[in-house]
Amino acid sequence: MKETLAMMKSFFSDVWRYRKELKKQDGWIKQFAKKKGYSVNPHWMIYTNLKIWLIQSEKMFGKRYCPCFEPSGDPELDKKLICPCAFVKEETENNGTCHCTLFGRAGLSSAEFKKAESRLMEEYQGVALDIKNGALDTRGMPINGPRGLQVPDALHQTKRALSLMNGNLSRVIVSTQAEAGHLVLLGKSKGLDPTITSENGCFVVELAPTRRL
Repeated sequence: MKETLAMMKSFFSDVWRYRKELKKQDGWIKQFAKKKGYSVNPHWMIYTNLKIWLIQSEKMFGKRYCPCFEPSGDPELDKKLICPCAFVKEETENNGTCHCTLFGRAGLSSAEFKKAESRLMEEYQGVALDIKNGALDTRGMPINGPRGLQVPDALHQTKRALSLMNGNLSRVIVSTQAEAGHLVLLGKSKGLDPTITSENGCFVVELAPTRRL
């Protein structure tokens, strides 16, 4: 219940904050779907949430990476992750929808989209966060086969932990320097003053409040 309330509060806050950008995202999504013969997720809340993630990705990274995955740091793979990603065709043909359920096969029913959404929510919210003494360890998550990336990735885990802990997350442990750099961007967007250290083959991002002069 606590997590659901926190998510709803964050969602409606973002809907208002990005109300102009949401219309822009809606335009290209529907244009692309029409051109390729795809259907678009018909459920307002998850469709809007996916558009919010695309907006936030553009603001953080300058490109609209797939809502489900943060950039990997590998330029060739990251090109494939720009939405609409390089995996849309294969995934819609094999699974009915792309991984994030934004696009589906032509004529895909509302019930079939709902089934895909349940799978997505289980991947991103069904996994218990590894939090001890205010520190989140993002490593060791399942790997998405086509992309070779963690699900959920460090960025999604950290966003969820910050929401659950009402911002009281002191440090995050990640596997790569690219992930650490993304968390610095995230932290700064939330008024924090993140720093990165290297410990025992991994990277630790300290999420301290911004120091005021």
